[in-house]
Amino acid sequence: AGFIGSHVARVALLSGLSVRGTVRGSSYGIENVLPGVEIVQVDLLHGTEAELEKAMLGCTYLAHVASPFPGGDVTDDEMKVALDGTAKVLRAAATAGVKRVVLTSSVAAIDGSDDKNKGTAARPYTSEDWAPDVRSSSYAVSKTVAERRAWKLAEELSLQMTTIHPSFVNGPLLLPRSPTSVAMAKRILEGAMPAVPAIGMNVCGVHDVAEAHVKALLDTSTAGERLIVASGTILMTDVAVAIKAVHGADGWPIKTKPIPWVGMWLYSFVDKQAANVLPMWKKELYFEVSSTERLLGRPLQPPMEAVLEMAASIIKLGIASKPAGAKPIKDEA
Repeated sequence: AGFIGSHVARVALLSGLSVRGTVRGSSYGIENVLPGVEIVQVDLLHGTEAELEKAMLGCTYLAHVASPFPGGDVTDDEMKVALDGTAKVLRAAATAGVKRVVLTSSVAAIDGSDDKNKGTAARPYTSEDWAPDVRSSSYAVSKTVAERRAWKLAEELSLQMTTIHPSFVNGPLLLPRSPTSVAMAKRILEGAMPAVPAIGMNVCGVHDVAEAHVKALLDTSTAGERLIVASGTILMTDVAVAIKAVHGADGWPIKTKPIPWVGMWLYSFVDKQAANVLPMWKKELYFEVSSTERLLGRPLQPPMEAVLEMAASIIKLGIASKPAGAKPIKDEA
């Protein structure tokens, strides 16, 4: 019932597959949004391997998309889900007779090289690259370590596995939830930021991510591959301007005034999140995605298009709240 998982279920159903999904608690009504989905209650962290095996009995394919995208440091429980939970799922899948596995990883398990020329247009990151094991981002570390362990275990269990590596996933939500991925669009719409930093983000569309999962499951030639889904870099300042152009006249108090670098630098001393994103100031990051585009049979969705779909959906689903008495804000310098 998560952001990516719900879209993977949708694409799988449209591909003619029967879909059984596990949730820890509420299904958030996904069975109403996607009729035909079978829901099984299993707690990945605290449940038993036997419960997971029972949930997978009769399944040919497994898409494991449970690891969350946190807003800050990874908690102990999130780290356990990424590491122990993934291992538990793979062992249960092998016992249940699952033939193909697709695991959601991240570009965070690929980028982060100390080589300043890596990740440029001339030398994009590729599926051959691995992020360093020691990084300031606990999320990046969790994704990297979890993926390395997953490949090792999949080989031991003779499981055919493919990993999918999205960048910052945007696009429409299917369920009225508020995952971390919506935070940027939500804060911009609600005018929560007094000024907007020129942070560079490589963005991808959730439709591409979901389709890559399902097509990789069905295409055995992708076994052993790491498929990157990363459409391109956009600046948060440009995102604010684009969202305002579409929704500003509707009364959303969208601010587009840019914060200067020195202001962001000073703020980073008192705000950990600002400190974490400061290195991304106007940063462009490039990835080689030709193998993913061949699998999809088309180019990846433009990043700004995915962001605008996200903004429109959180308005439609009531996830973003227009402040009482809010009025459109005139263009800012």
